[in-house]
Amino acid sequence: MSKTYQELSDALDQLEQSALEHPEQLFPLSYIRSHLDLLNLDEINGSIFEALAQAVSSTFDADRMSEQDRIDILALIERLAH
Repeated sequence: MSKTYQELSDALDQLEQSALEHPEQLFPLSYIRSHLDLLNLDEINGSIFEALAQAVSSTFDADRMSEQDRIDILALIERLAH
């Protein structure tokens, strides 16, 4: 069973709470959260995680994202998917 938007949002909420003690984790979480909030759920044909990964990947260059930030963000999406 695939996770829903609400389940993903709830998982991000939990991670954000625990990240308060680890501020370096806040950037990837907030980046993912901002893209999740912009997804048009009616237009997603596959999993929400695939759509989210595609959405964030498409903005990496425009946002001048470092290679490490790119890796961290995509790894976190993969972790949330499981």
